[in-house]
Amino acid sequence: MSAQDTFRVEQEVGRINTFFPILPGLGNHWAAARPWEGMTIGLNLHLTSLTATLLRELILGGGDWIVSAASPATTDMASVELLRGFGLQVYTGGDMRDRHLQLLDHKPQILVDVGFGLLDTLLDKRQAQISDVRAAIEISRSGIVRARQRGFLPFPLININDGRLKNAVENRHGVGEAIWQAFASLTGMHLSGRRALVVGYGPVGRGIAAYAKAAGLNVEVVEFDPIRRLFAHYDGFPTPALHEGLGRAGIVVTATGSTKAITADDLRHALDGTVVLNAGHGGDEIDIEGLQDIAQNEDHIAEQVVRYRIEDGPCITVLGNGHPLNIVLNSGSPEPILLHYAVLGLCLEWLASEPEGLFAGEILIPEHVERQAAELALSALHPGRT
Repeated sequence: MSAQDTFRVEQEVGRINTFFPILPGLGNHWAAARPWEGMTIGLNLHLTSLTATLLRELILGGGDWIVSAASPATTDMASVELLRGFGLQVYTGGDMRDRHLQLLDHKPQILVDVGFGLLDTLLDKRQAQISDVRAAIEISRSGIVRARQRGFLPFPLININDGRLKNAVENRHGVGEAIWQAFASLTGMHLSGRRALVVGYGPVGRGIAAYAKAAGLNVEVVEFDPIRRLFAHYDGFPTPALHEGLGRAGIVVTATGSTKAITADDLRHALDGTVVLNAGHGGDEIDIEGLQDIAQNEDHIAEQVVRYRIEDGPCITVLGNGHPLNIVLNSGSPEPILLHYAVLGLCLEWLASEPEGLFAGEILIPEHVERQAAELALSALHPGRT
């Protein structure tokens, strides 16, 4: 990784803060308050320039900050080098060791996770450390689902995903806008007049469908939950069965948070030339391995663009190898994610104050934390306005 690449990320951090300065103000506050003095905090996050923007401010508040990569597919090594330049320990798994275990070696008292990978490792492989964990924070919907599947949790787990801001701003507007910017960047395709199928109509899918419609796409929605399917209907989108929708759409986006939302056999029903991409947190909503098994040939057209010819079936192009494309390309406006990171930082500050009444298990993020973040966001959007 060259010094030029790291300088590029530094410039990106500066640009981000210039036009939406929500985090530098918090950094000044944390530098004065030092809320994490004497503490060790472990964070398992997607390592991009946006994450570097957050951590640059968090470390001003004291404490030791240990970072691991949520996924190799969403790790920008220039951002990693910048974080290491800040003096942070960053583990990517590049040395073939378990990056989560390496983080846990530092014995953090507070953990932040996206997707529950770090917390799974703690619960399965480091049970002796559980009593040292004061609290944890989970950011993503898929992580909250995995947490609930585990049953009882022996420490407080703050659920940021189901707060008022995450779904309404980042999931709906952040991902909704960013996924189509990423799509256009990789394919060069104009969106107007094409037909898209959105699989999943939670907050992310709803945003993707709305932004697609605004861009001139003809949109249909596949949703297995009847309540959400009814929402899609009243939002003006046809709601076909999966195979029916695949037979009409030239662009297919998954946003379910579920493994193998689209299987290789499902893709046999797709139109020839269909482009498939994922916006959900994990990299397994599209059955890439199954697709490779039934493909007659595999053509790597460009970086993050692979075309498969299914034997006796259609030609399918997959973007980003099925990983969340908006994060892989770090696309879209940074504002929704920076707002979300402000919520995360304020939540960490609240936890450091040893709030009373915390109990083991899932806890919804307090409203006063989100209100404070919303006020800071409005100030950043409208400087000088009272």
